[in-house]
Amino acid sequence: MSKSPTIVLKFGGSVLRGEADLPLAVHEIYRHWRQGYRVLAVVSAFEGTTDELLARTEKYGPDGNDHAVATLLATGEAVSAALLASALKRSGINSKILAPHQVGILTEGAPLDGEITGANIDAVDRALDGSIVIVSGFVGVNADGDTTLLGRGGTDLTALYLANALNARCVLVKDVDGLFETNPADAAVRPRRYSTVSYSTTLERGGELVQPKAVEFAEKVGLNFEIASLGSGVATHVGDLEDAFASDLSEELRRPLKVALLGCGVVGFGVYERLRAMPQKFEITGVVNLHRERAIERGIEPELIGNDAIELIEGDCDVVVELIGGKNAAGQFIRHSLANGRSVVSANKALISEHGRSLHELAESADVSLRYGAAVGGVVPALETARRLSKTSQPTVIRGIINGTSNFICGRLEDGKDFHASVKEAQEAGFAEADPTLDIDGSDAAQKLVLLARSAFGSDIAFDDIPRRGLEEASGADAAAAREAGRSFRVVAEVRADGGKATASVSCVSLDASDPLAQINGAENLVLFETADGDRHVVRGRGAGRYATAEAVLGDIFDIYYETLENGHQYLPTQPGLHCRVQGATI
Repeated sequence: MSKSPTIVLKFGGSVLRGEADLPLAVHEIYRHWRQGYRVLAVVSAFEGTTDELLARTEKYGPDGNDHAVATLLATGEAVSAALLASALKRSGINSKILAPHQVGILTEGAPLDGEITGANIDAVDRALDGSIVIVSGFVGVNADGDTTLLGRGGTDLTALYLANALNARCVLVKDVDGLFETNPADAAVRPRRYSTVSYSTTLERGGELVQPKAVEFAEKVGLNFEIASLGSGVATHVGDLEDAFASDLSEELRRPLKVALLGCGVVGFGVYERLRAMPQKFEITGVVNLHRERAIERGIEPELIGNDAIELIEGDCDVVVELIGGKNAAGQFIRHSLANGRSVVSANKALISEHGRSLHELAESADVSLRYGAAVGGVVPALETARRLSKTSQPTVIRGIINGTSNFICGRLEDGKDFHASVKEAQEAGFAEADPTLDIDGSDAAQKLVLLARSAFGSDIAFDDIPRRGLEEASGADAAAAREAGRSFRVVAEVRADGGKATASVSCVSLDASDPLAQINGAENLVLFETADGDRHVVRGRGAGRYATAEAVLGDIFDIYYETLENGHQYLPTQPGLHCRVQGATI
């Protein structure tokens, strides 16, 4: 199995109530993927779907064909799995659906309430090395190949069984933050939440929350698991553990993180939509946009729109999201935010690559965060992987396709199209700017290499010291020659650590067809990390676009939200202008 850790995330009907909840599931998957996990998502049908399908079978009498019923009910999980894969793709994240026969969950016993006896774990493990994997929960097959089910709540059992076989962490994602002493929905006063809980207490108190058969399986094999809600940052840990309650203090003091948006164009509006969908976690304090009317047309609430960025920064906010681009105004606003104790999230690679060192020093002196995951690779967790490997391994080489515009053009040149026509097509497809110079000449990729080198090696490479050979009109002949030789023509960015010094380059190259970079088409990005021990780590996804970039920006905002939990403090409810934290709250 892979050296990368694996996490199994189970999404039930209480959290996947309908298609509107899919973006939240996408982010839950994304935030673990960018932490370095291989992610297996086990899904239930959308809320109410199973009951609706069951009611249809009951019209034909009480003595139905159990395998026919199982086949019909399994379509509910198939639909939610397919739509989750579509939602992931929209955000630029690759996924693979494994159908029940591919997962090979074998059952015996009652067709509608079977017991698992085995599964095709090797197939699941192989699929996880290439992408996010989505599996329909609740569904299995018997020795005759007939469709079977695992009983009510059987998606829990699917998730726990696969987690145990994969030696994976398992989180059952529910509509509550964990297991409570009593059902919060039935209580006049908020009941206590367990931070850790035994199997026996879970069976006693959690019958409506977790399938008892699944808990019994976990106890039998000694598997610990978690119960949590989407993006909560807290969980109940179930296992051979002592019962213990979480601190009421942390639950009562938690308030939404207050976010100010500077810039609300295509990406900014995507961030706005996602934040507005989670009012219990985030509050948008204001939006500054150059064109007020355009912002209103997109759907921004008029009362949130202002024109004074400094006033918004100095107001009641915790995080400033800079999406206006450029260096001068953006740099002024980021510095002012950090100096005033506001964490900052940005996608501004040009600014950060040039001034990142001084901005980080300013953030550290103010004890706040500066994050810019979207600046390299869009949704691809390139910087996150570089930082993680710098702490756990010794990165030696980073190679990648990190400019989707140039890669799109390379593909068109390989198809025999004219250079200028290829550029125009990239513009029409929304991949290239009106002035695509920085993408074509390699400058954009070089700026990203500066950030990657800083994150992976702690080295500052000057942008002007990076040799760049980008695309030009003559590149069409090079692309044709590569195609004739059975190779691929690509613009490759590379940075190497050699003797404590980092060197970087951007160049047009002819790649062997077996090279992972040769297999990246269109606007997709791929970054390959090699470490001193010979390991290779690959991250891949869409490098640009509204949903991909918005997902990466939101990931940074969520990271700041989680910091308030992991560092043992919570933001207190404040009066306007008062920015404070309470230290030492235990969760």
